[in-house]
Amino acid sequence: MKTFLKLSLVIFSLLLLSSCQDTVQIKLDQGSQLYVIDAFINDLRTLQTVRVIHNEGYFDDQPSPPVAGAVVLLKDLTASRQFTFNYAGDGNYVFNPTNADTIAKPNHQYELNVAVDGQVYKATTTQKRTAGIDSISTVYHDGNGGFGKARDPFYRCVLWAKDKVDANTDYYWVKTFRNDTLFLGPNDVNVCIDGTGGAVTTADADSLDFTPVASLLGFHEYVKGSSCKVEIHSVSADTYNFLLQAANQISNSGLFAKTPENVKTNIITPSGAKIRAVGWFNMATVVSKSKVVQ
Repeated sequence: MKTFLKLSLVIFSLLLLSSCQDTVQIKLDQGSQLYVIDAFINDLRTLQTVRVIHNEGYFDDQPSPPVAGAVVLLKDLTASRQFTFNYAGDGNYVFNPTNADTIAKPNHQYELNVAVDGQVYKATTTQKRTAGIDSISTVYHDGNGGFGKARDPFYRCVLWAKDKVDANTDYYWVKTFRNDTLFLGPNDVNVCIDGTGGAVTTADADSLDFTPVASLLGFHEYVKGSSCKVEIHSVSADTYNFLLQAANQISNSGLFAKTPENVKTNIITPSGAKIRAVGWFNMATVVSKSKVVQ
C-alpha cells in the first residue's frame, strides 16, 4: 500500500502565492525516511509475498526503492510454528506453500517479524473466517439503454454469497477479476461488514445474503466468453478500517477534496530505531468462485 503524507500546508501555501506576480521558489519537505511493509497473506496455496520498500517523496514518480537484506519471519503463535520468507528481488520476500498444507489457518494468532539493520519491526493479528459463495450470475445489457449513443452489448456479474450469521461480526474484502486480472482501480476496494453496509448479529436463517454494493462487484463489464472470478478475503476490524481509509485517500480529489492524512499502520517500530516503519499486516481466509460469461 502506498503511504500518504500530509500535503495541506503545501497546498495552502501554493494557493496563497498564486495571486503574486513574483516567482517564488518553494522548497518542499520530503519527509522522514520510512520502511513500508505490505503483508497481506492468505490461505491460498499460491506464492505468498511480503513487500518491504522505502517510502517515496511527495512528487517522486520513480519506483519505490526496495529494501534488500531483511529477515522476514511469519510466526504462527497458536501452533508454535514459523515460516521464513526468502528474498526474490524488488523488495519482495516470498514463501511457497506446499500442496499439502497452508501456512494460514482461521482463528490462529500470527506475528510478523521484519528485521532490518538489527531492528525487528513487528505486527500481530488473528486470522478470521470468511463467507460462503453460492454462485455468480450475469445480467445482460444490450447497450441501447440510458443516455448517449448505442454501444456494444455487455454483461455485468452479481455475487450470490452468504455471511455466517451469529453474534460475531465479520469483515470481508471482495476482490473481483476479469480473465484472472484483478481490478485495481480507485473504486475497487470493495469491503463490507457481514456482507452488508452494517453489522448483523441476528437473523431468522442460518446465513444472510450479501447485498449491494458489495454484491455488484464494482459494476465492471464483461463480454461473452470472458471470465469473472470473485474472491472473498476475511479481514480484521482494524484492517477493514485501514482499507476504507486507504480507499478514501486514493479517490480523494477534486474541488471538494478533504485534506490528505497519514494512513494508519499496525507495524510496531522498536524503540531506538532510527527509521520508522509503516504499512499493514493481515492474515486472510479466502473463498473463491469463477464463471465464464455465456
